[in-house]
Amino acid sequence: MIIGSRKRLVFISIPLLLFIGFWFSLSFPLFKVPYSTVIYSSEHKLLGAHIACDGQWRFPQCDSVPHKFKECITMFEDEHFYRHPGVNLVSLGRALYQNISKGKIVSGGSTLSMQVIRLSKQRERNVVSKVIELIQALRLELVMSKESILKKYATHAPFGGNVVGIDAASWRYFQRPAYQLSWAEQAMLAVLPNAPGLIHTNKNRGMLKEKRDLLLRKLYNKGKIDSVTLMLAVDEPVPDHPYALPQLAPHLLDYCRKKKEGEIYTLSLKSELQQQVNSTLQFHHEKLKLNEVHNACAIVIDVKTGKVLSYCGNVMGESNQNHVDIVMAPRSTGSILKPFLYAGCLQDGQILPRMLVKDVPTYYKNFAPKNYSRMYSGAVPADEALSRSLNVPAVNMLEDYGIGRFCNLLQKTGLGTIKSDPDYYGLSLILGGGEATLFELAGAYASMARTLNEYCTNNGLYRTKEFFSPIVFNNDTISKGVISSFYPVYSAGSVYYTFNAMTNVARPPEESGWQTFSSSRKIAWKTGTSFGYRDAWAVGVTPEYVVGVWVGNATGEGRPGIVGGTAAGPILFDIFHLLPATTWFQVPYDDMEKVAVCKKSGCFSGPYCEVDSVFVPVAPVKIQRCPYHKLIHLNKEKTHQVSSDCYPVSTMVHEGWFVLPPVMEWYYKKNHPLYKTLPPFMDGCGLGNNKMMQFIYPQNNNKVYIPVGLNGALQSVVLKVAHRNAGSTIYWHLDDEYLGATSFVHHMCIQPDPGSHLLSLIDDKGNTLYKKIVCVGRGDNK
Repeated sequence: MIIGSRKRLVFISIPLLLFIGFWFSLSFPLFKVPYSTVIYSSEHKLLGAHIACDGQWRFPQCDSVPHKFKECITMFEDEHFYRHPGVNLVSLGRALYQNISKGKIVSGGSTLSMQVIRLSKQRERNVVSKVIELIQALRLELVMSKESILKKYATHAPFGGNVVGIDAASWRYFQRPAYQLSWAEQAMLAVLPNAPGLIHTNKNRGMLKEKRDLLLRKLYNKGKIDSVTLMLAVDEPVPDHPYALPQLAPHLLDYCRKKKEGEIYTLSLKSELQQQVNSTLQFHHEKLKLNEVHNACAIVIDVKTGKVLSYCGNVMGESNQNHVDIVMAPRSTGSILKPFLYAGCLQDGQILPRMLVKDVPTYYKNFAPKNYSRMYSGAVPADEALSRSLNVPAVNMLEDYGIGRFCNLLQKTGLGTIKSDPDYYGLSLILGGGEATLFELAGAYASMARTLNEYCTNNGLYRTKEFFSPIVFNNDTISKGVISSFYPVYSAGSVYYTFNAMTNVARPPEESGWQTFSSSRKIAWKTGTSFGYRDAWAVGVTPEYVVGVWVGNATGEGRPGIVGGTAAGPILFDIFHLLPATTWFQVPYDDMEKVAVCKKSGCFSGPYCEVDSVFVPVAPVKIQRCPYHKLIHLNKEKTHQVSSDCYPVSTMVHEGWFVLPPVMEWYYKKNHPLYKTLPPFMDGCGLGNNKMMQFIYPQNNNKVYIPVGLNGALQSVVLKVAHRNAGSTIYWHLDDEYLGATSFVHHMCIQPDPGSHLLSLIDDKGNTLYKKIVCVGRGDNK
């Protein structure tokens, strides 16, 4: 009884153990090999690939196997692939007979399923290995479909040298994706895994073609192709050598590899545009490198979707730091942040688009901003100050707006690199004291454009999440938030006037006179040049696209020619010429109000202004009325100012007069010959209340820093004053000591001792000006 039970147990156990051994004879995943990182465009065109870490060009598994390759590979390797369970006993028997009769191995009789097993784990070619492959092939067919097995084979079959898989092979040998290959090309790839060495030497070209043509004739005999296809296919040559894979976006490829290696990435880029932008950068690089400027990058963004259409991280090459991805590298911003400040001031009501802002030499404790031209306008409309990229008005705006407040605005805009304490940047932030990436900047300008577009198409409403980073990967999802009556960062009116001012930025010489050509496109654009000529920026905006360009040296070396308008600007406009025709932004009237402004000053009109009605952005805070128009009293000939103490009131002429402060006036009238200075007072009428003199330096601060020479001795300091009547003579005194007199140009050189002093100035008409100053020498910062 016990013996019988043991027999039954053995009888049951042996098959069970065999089944368990059979079931676990194969482990998954089947292939544990590294893969190449591959990037495709949005049209699924290959942009680039990086070789796998084992030195093989092995693309990750394809989604499907091309029909032609299926026909070719099954006809050549396993004609009964779809009818056997993984093992073809007839083929094995025929192979055994041929090997015995020939006395050597001439045929393996392996099915494609068995070849997949062999590719997954290399073994010695013997009978034991064959039996293992046979068992594992049967096991494979139980859990994997025929199509999946074909994919495994097509992905891991050797195609000569270090080329593995049909996808890599089609690009290496034919420079096209596998589904675009002809019958001849697919047939060549089908015969290669059987003898991959044929692809390397010229002497084997004939043998490779014979094998390919034999397969083509077999396909014809089986009715898979017609006679015309056969004739044309046989005439096709085989490739002479492997080709290099495309490298259209090498910096994005590196970015993807860092994200996760050995994957296929489908990006938002447009393949043709990417090639054209690369060529444009290379063309300009040939000229730039003559000035030892070696690096440039560009990005193109679709405004509506936020997707990146072209991404060129640097000019192509293997020297001069060309491997550095400048698009993602923080660089000094120069003046490229000024439009964000201008928009912020507009929407908060601190300025109006045509309001005069001060443009005179300005001095702070350790900072004296200067315009790029080293010239000053005295007073300039705010939009012109932006389009001309004047530094002094921008610094004054930032001082009024607040550095901390502006840093917060930039962070909301999407400039994550502006993250230090506001005191770290100071007022120099608006002139390049901070850093940003081209990726962030282009995305921020695109978000501004999208805000304006959405407002006009959504009947005066906004999206709450209009500001987001550009999208590079097609499978990324975006959420613009919900419809809201509150603007996300910038109001539509402020964005419109900002972009409108940016259309007046002087274009490169080759773009001059663009307004006269109907084919020209209206583009809002801004340049930036960092201190020391290290970075040249240009960003252009239309309702459809944003183009960003950076030019310079990745090493940070400055060159005289690295200026935004002349180095980066021409590249920007050449890239815009590659894009489809663009439009211009709609006017967001729902976010504007019609107000009365002073024609000359651009401020809200006062009682003595010539009035004009204009649309301005709706703002919560209202600035003061025009401070520059005053009521003055003249004699009846209008040659002198008078007062009731010296002239009959009944014959006085009362006029509103445009009067700027002395320093502003001194610079303003140089560029405005029609500006009328105030008439002098009639003799005996006193001096009036008009301020005739004003200090240019020292200005806001009473501290005067005395420079120290190389020998350690204190040097001289030049004081500057503006007078309404430049021809007047000013007599200078320091602590009651007479210094001298000046006319026309009122500059006085002094060499005081450290400490407090009193400056006394009197002109030839008796006007006086006093100022207490504190001279600070070396080692004294009190």
